[in-house]
Amino acid sequence: MAGWDVHTHLIPPTVLGAAQQKRFGLSIDGNSLVVDGRTRLPLRRMASPQALLEWVDAQGLDGALVSVPPPLFRYELGAEWADLVNEGLRQLAEPRLRVLGHLVLAEPAMAVSLAAEGVFSGFALGTAGFRERDELWQVLHELEAFTLIHPGHCDDARLAPYYLSNLLGNPYETALAAAELVFGEVPGRFPGIRFCLCHGGGVAAALAGRWQRGVATDRPGVPEVGVADALRRFYVDDLVHDPAVLGLVTEVFGPDRVLVGSDWPFPMGADQLDRDRAAKRAAETERLTRPLSN
Repeated sequence: MAGWDVHTHLIPPTVLGAAQQKRFGLSIDGNSLVVDGRTRLPLRRMASPQALLEWVDAQGLDGALVSVPPPLFRYELGAEWADLVNEGLRQLAEPRLRVLGHLVLAEPAMAVSLAAEGVFSGFALGTAGFRERDELWQVLHELEAFTLIHPGHCDDARLAPYYLSNLLGNPYETALAAAELVFGEVPGRFPGIRFCLCHGGGVAAALAGRWQRGVATDRPGVPEVGVADALRRFYVDDLVHDPAVLGLVTEVFGPDRVLVGSDWPFPMGADQLDRDRAAKRAAETERLTRPLSN
């Protein structure tokens, strides 16, 4: 086995169809999908399963795990939007492209229904509020679901210059989600969930010691949790663009918890994957991302 890329994106064909009909606030302008008249997603490779398979072949992989790009999370649109997205993901699924379903966070039964199909290999969640989601966590725990945590848009207006909404906002959003899960004791209370944090967990590894200091000094509202043990219950991808940071990520999360992820086809993704890591983690990644069934 040569391994799997756990972090790639495609626009589902049903979303493209809705855009052509100008439904759900979508439209097509030249080679871009326009979301709510603001966000633009380039169509070429992101709308081409064949282009992703060519990436898989070029990297010598067994396959890739596919989720929708974050501007398509759109949780405010509810079940009708989720149904449209998931129908398109079903159409993308094939032996070398495993797909992560889209959920309505307030409707845990949706995860059960999708898992029963034997098509979806888990779920991708944007970094929307993770507090008071125990009903969802219980379902994902029982399904032993691979659950990719991907940053959504950071609303801090100070990040508008210099592309900081991505360069700083994305790692912050992922670490915020990780912190909510750690201090909510979610990984310990629901150990069946296979959480995987994108981009090496954002800035979580750099903050682990600070978080533990907050526990040790009984800071207001901080529960007694073992931060180091909690973080080692997560998987992360290795997309950090810096060998020194990757070393820290490996130390904090554990070498067996670092998987290969490219963020294909975004410009902030990887140009080349670590084939040695992919091969070493191949059997475990294949197991983690097999299509669910209940």
